[in-house]
Amino acid sequence: MKFDIRSVLVDAWAMARADGDLLLRVAGFFFFLPQLAMLLLLPAMPPLSVTAGMSDADQLVVAQKVVAWVSAYGGWYLVGTLLVQAGSLVVLMLYLQRDRPDVAGAIRAGVRLFPRYLLAMIVVGLPLGIGVLTLVLLVPAFYLLGRLLVVGPVLAAEPGLSVARSLSRSWALTRGHGLVLAGLAALTVVGGALLATPFTMIATALEAGAPNVVAIAMADAGAGVVTSAAVLATILVQIAAYRRLIASTGI
Repeated sequence: MKFDIRSVLVDAWAMARADGDLLLRVAGFFFFLPQLAMLLLLPAMPPLSVTAGMSDADQLVVAQKVVAWVSAYGGWYLVGTLLVQAGSLVVLMLYLQRDRPDVAGAIRAGVRLFPRYLLAMIVVGLPLGIGVLTLVLLVPAFYLLGRLLVVGPVLAAEPGLSVARSLSRSWALTRGHGLVLAGLAALTVVGGALLATPFTMIATALEAGAPNVVAIAMADAGAGVVTSAAVLATILVQIAAYRRLIASTGI
């Protein structure tokens, strides 16, 4: 089976079209509602903009603002993030469990796997987090993200694996396709962020002026829809990539 960006995207789109109603219901509950709640109810985290030229006092002020935000809102942000991760696992289970469970069955199976899945996603996300903070390492970070792109599908399809073995299996499956998968990872991450940016900018501008609650809610809803669609698209791309890698490598 051919493996390239176009074939993976075609497969992902085919899944979205065939199961649109089911995916909308899952994404609406697990992705859109938490995203919307965080956008509407939580203020944006203060930027962690510490530069070499800043004085110690200025750096302390930045750190204090971030600590204060985490203390006040970090718990709610964590709950929203956990819901999004749980929904991601549910979608993976729907497609990659051998018995193709319904949503209730996927949730039940996902509960047992969720601690391992969450730990794996933290490990997978570390390179991108470091790359975003340093910028210099952003390209290597996307390469690593591409090589680990199918860790989630591996765990869902082969739930007996440990986190370490799922990471090594993803690395083995993606051998020889690193650049293609790095492109896919960049497309989903950067594309989702760019599409959501206009809505968040509008909401920020509205909040800074004379606040219009309805207009702000509409802008936040738009950002939530786009972000949720990006999360769902990323998962479908991962599933499509995993299936094609399994078929093309035979391992």
